[in-house]
Amino acid sequence: MARGTLLLATLCAASPALGNPFSAARYRGLMGTAVDASGFSVYWNPAALGTLEGVHLSLHAGGVHRDASFDRAVEANGETPETAPYNSGEGTTEAWGVVPSIAGSYTLSLGEDFGLGLGAGFYIARAGLANWNRHPEASAAEPGAFDGPQRWGTISTRLVVATPTLAVGLTHKPTGLSLGVAPAFNLVSLSLNRARNPDQSTTLRDVEGRIAEGRILLEDGEAFAVTWVVGARWDVDRDLAFAVTWHQGADYQVEGKSFIQFGTADETTANARFPLQVADSIRLAAKIGVTDWMTLRSEVEWAGWSRMDKQEAVNLDDPDRPVLMRIERAFEDTLAARLRTDFRVAEAVVIHGGLEYETGATPPQTHEPGLAESDSVQIGVGGSFQLSEHLALTTSFIVHEFVDVEVTNSIQGPPQNGLYTDHRQYLTVDLEVTL
Repeated sequence: MARGTLLLATLCAASPALGNPFSAARYRGLMGTAVDASGFSVYWNPAALGTLEGVHLSLHAGGVHRDASFDRAVEANGETPETAPYNSGEGTTEAWGVVPSIAGSYTLSLGEDFGLGLGAGFYIARAGLANWNRHPEASAAEPGAFDGPQRWGTISTRLVVATPTLAVGLTHKPTGLSLGVAPAFNLVSLSLNRARNPDQSTTLRDVEGRIAEGRILLEDGEAFAVTWVVGARWDVDRDLAFAVTWHQGADYQVEGKSFIQFGTADETTANARFPLQVADSIRLAAKIGVTDWMTLRSEVEWAGWSRMDKQEAVNLDDPDRPVLMRIERAFEDTLAARLRTDFRVAEAVVIHGGLEYETGATPPQTHEPGLAESDSVQIGVGGSFQLSEHLALTTSFIVHEFVDVEVTNSIQGPPQNGLYTDHRQYLTVDLEVTL
């Protein structure tokens, strides 16, 4: 895998702090659904490429702000009066970032009946960087407490999935039927750092009074996989269209160097493998032109997150002690419903509104600060502006609110019982050049 490509992608996605499934795919903002027809159809639905004309070049910048917290409980996690000041209390994370992406297409006519669209893109569909706030006031007697009470779940995480992709779409003009396919070449970079004891407890000192708390760091793990996007579209007429897409998931086997230290023992290194499962997803969408000035767009999405049962970091150098770290997941499949409305208020101005509800993948018992999401609601507003004959601007602002979760039955090791909150906002800006 080319480290230079991953380094570039990591720098581009330097600050987004996202959660499971680390989704950064907000190309075209509120316009982005399976019925969108633009350069970013290479992601949303390659079948639409055959319906376009000429050249389309799409430039995207997605801004994100996230603030989240985890208030680790005392009694529910089995902490004693001696360990509670170091292992309980609130940990927080907050970050801003921008994720850029680019896509384009060229459509040519194959006689009167067919349109053939060819596309390519480089986008970052999944990315995240979460650094939890440190506690500089923590007692020097227990140095691990500096990393905060959430450290047993996560200290820091960085993930980038950079995806160069190709696409082709074919349209049969008399019937309005289109088919498309896009191979996606996913390059993964993952680093994570967690506090860990060999027995998965939060014990601070061993029986001889020595510091017991340790750290496990997976640094610059890498993986590669080819996945597919397959789509179909039916343009019944100018005011009515239906679409369906399938985005293939993957079981990435991320390999990299791990650094392990327990208590006062010397640090050791090992080659490690860490699985990262990403769900298949199916989107069903429709576009209905209600009047000359109003269009409704709806979409339903299923994502198969139940494939993520657990994650185990495996020591490739020591078959007798293979498991370095185990994280319980038991994720559940998710459903999302979206409704978007477009109002044409002038010849070159369209105002967008959007509402979305999505179920969370993470059951309460496996919630933990590093990778978890509950049910959520999104509300957004935006606009599209035809700046000239060949240049259009689309922008959206979206508020994403997650249901607070209080966990009392954690099965993580060590347990992660407590109160979780998560709030996010997104600002997207897209330029579409047509020639």
